Amino acid sequence: MTKRSYLALIAAASALMATGAANPPPIEPTARVAFDHVSINVADFDAALQWYQEKLGFEPEVAWRVQALDGKRLAYLTLGGARIELVEASDGAALSPEAKTFGEHFGRTGFGHLCLSVDDVDAVLAALTEKNVPTFVRAETYALDGTPFERRVGFIKDADGNVIEFAEPLRKRAAEAR
Repeated sequence: MTKRSYLALIAAASALMATGAANPPPIEPTARVAFDHVSINVADFDAALQWYQEKLGFEPEVAWRVQALDGKRLAYLTLGGARIELVEASDGAALSPEAKTFGEHFGRTGFGHLCLSVDDVDAVLAALTEKNVPTFVRAETYALDGTPFERRVGFIKDADGNVIEFAEPLRKRAAEAR
């Protein structure tokens, strides 16, 4: 590098630092952020596809194979504004042990559960019972400790043991009787 090039480089760097360009402002977050989908790995792709359609009313949006992953099958399913992605687990893949209790379910790391917002948890659980889908945790209204809010929720499991929550909108608790 010549002395002249070196001095030009130093001058340019000095000018950048003086204008603050060496420390550009942080990148602004994107103007639109929206939830897109939850991916659920399933042992039996065809059975899971049928279960989500028949039991919960999801509709296939698109299904495809990923050739780079030995032709693994995937599908987007939608229900209202919700989208899930079913992913065919590899043959012989170790399945996560199924949670036997609600406390065990919440004691794990990783994917917890899929939650669908509904108007009436009790009606949804009753309709699913008619479709032979057992309730994992019965509908209850829980106070969100330390807040003035409560929420009515209930839980089921899919055919692979993945937990699905149904939740009514968050609401303020009624003032306690004195």
